[in-house]
Parts: sequence; C-alpha cells; structure tokens
Amino acid sequence: MLTRTLRTVRLDSIDNRSSAGVFLRRVREDLADQLVDVTPAMQLLINEAARTALIAQALGDFITRQETLVRADSSLLPVVLQREAIVGNLVRILLALGLKRGAKKVPPFQQFLADHEGKKGRDG
Repeated sequence: MLTRTLRTVRLDSIDNRSSAGVFLRRVREDLADQLVDVTPAMQLLINEAARTALIAQALGDFITRQETLVRADSSLLPVVLQREAIVGNLVRILLALGLKRGAKKVPPFQQFLADHEGKKGRDG
C-alpha cells in the first residue's frame, strides 16, 4: 500500500489523509511524545526520521513480496542492501534525537522464583 503511494506522489506533497500521510503523522507524533521540549533542530530530525521510516517501510514491503532476495551469483539484491543502509540512517537519526531503548520491566527476584515454582508445579 505504501509502495503504491510512493511511486505516484512526491514525498514533499503527500496528502495527510493518505496511508503514507497518516504513517508520517503518527511517527512524528510518537517521536515528539517521547521527547521533552522539542527544539526546532529536533523537529527537523523528527521529520527526517518520519520520512526515512516511511521509505524503509515501503522498501520492506517491496522486499517481502519478492520471490527471492538472492541473485544468480548468490549475492543479495541491491534493494536489500539499500534498505539496510536506510534503516542504519534511521537509527543514527533516532540516536541523535536522544531516543533510547526502554528497559524491560522485570519482576523482583523473589516474585520470579515464586512464579517459576508455580509454573513448574502446574506443568509437572
């Protein structure tokens, strides 16, 4: 769906009601919500991250529809490598924004042991 939109519309003129426009808006809003006091420079990076995420998503959709990802000479299709470069760029943008991976909630050790023992008792 995004690929079709990207083929026919310039990225700077995407209708906000289209699937690509909705995607861009959601990414921008989600990133801004994670940050405190968004500066103009951060807003530029948020916009670039949204566009880059849209392109990566479209390329990912294209790649998953391919019959094979390997050429006759056993090398990967160039689009796979290009997508990886785009995703790497997205990661750099997100790091520049200061976004970090959230810590996974882990139960206290005693609770973990109690849960584990309870599960072992039910399975055994």
